[in-house]
Amino acid sequence: MKPASIIALLTISSTAAIAQNRAGDEPVSAPCLELNQAAMTQAVSGHLAEAEKSVLAARISSDERTQGACLGQIFGNMAGVISVSGRNAEAERLAEQSVRILEKFYSPDDWVLLRPLQILAAVWLELGKTAQARQAVNRIQSIRIKCPEDRVIVHTIIAALLQIEGRQSEAEAEYHDAFRAVEEAGREDSANAASILYGLGSLYLKEQRMDEARRALDRALAIYDRAEDAVPLDHIKFLDLRGVLHARLGEWQQSELDFCDGLSMLDRQPYADPALLRSLLTNYSYVLRRNHHRREARSIEARNAALPTNRKGAAVVDLTELLVEKNAAKR
Repeated sequence: MKPASIIALLTISSTAAIAQNRAGDEPVSAPCLELNQAAMTQAVSGHLAEAEKSVLAARISSDERTQGACLGQIFGNMAGVISVSGRNAEAERLAEQSVRILEKFYSPDDWVLLRPLQILAAVWLELGKTAQARQAVNRIQSIRIKCPEDRVIVHTIIAALLQIEGRQSEAEAEYHDAFRAVEEAGREDSANAASILYGLGSLYLKEQRMDEARRALDRALAIYDRAEDAVPLDHIKFLDLRGVLHARLGEWQQSELDFCDGLSMLDRQPYADPALLRSLLTNYSYVLRRNHHRREARSIEARNAALPTNRKGAAVVDLTELLVEKNAAKR
């Protein structure tokens, strides 16, 4: 079973990624930074096609390498921005474009390829393309790591892949390594820290380690509430997973509240990830019936039935799936 959400585990500040000037890195020009910010603004506001056209038409340098490096990183940042909203096909295309451009000018182990490969691996995991994701992870493992933030990226994507492959104990160790790297970077109150704990909560829930799952998710939500780089969609996914946890513990009223809050938040977003929406609707209707709210459940079920039936890449937790797993484990 997939982790509850791969993208939620890999939250990064894409708008700032290109601006990171580390020791030994090539300086980023002001025109490139301005183009990056303009493209991010357009992408976030839903004008992705216009953002792509602007980037491709821009000329920030007469030097081919400088031009390519800037455009490649911007496409990677755009992929990161739209991936967190569930637009996986578009994120995949942009991340692939980013990698193609950057690998023309940089060696395969250069740090600049880390973030677009991370996004590409995450999207492929979401889409169920595990073999391709494994190839991307192998490339990530060959990259020269420069700082704790880089180790967070590496350990987290490895953990997500291992979890999908059913190698739970190895995945757990990678999540712990990722969190230690977050602490070393002084980012304990970041969305990344919350997302790592979310991954651990998903793993513990799968293994029926309920007390550990509760502690991980409660801590994740506490961090998320004060994280400056938090995005609403991640909070929604956390509520969905915690709602499942409450249901598994027989805490049906708390479960209903989590699913209700999550769906209300999702309905206020400009774009609803179809897989996440289906998960919330499925789980919410199940819990409503358990709480004898049949009329409300029928309304939610009708809405769910009207959604497209293609569930490809739905890396979310289905409550009924987990309850079936729980009952099977008892037999």
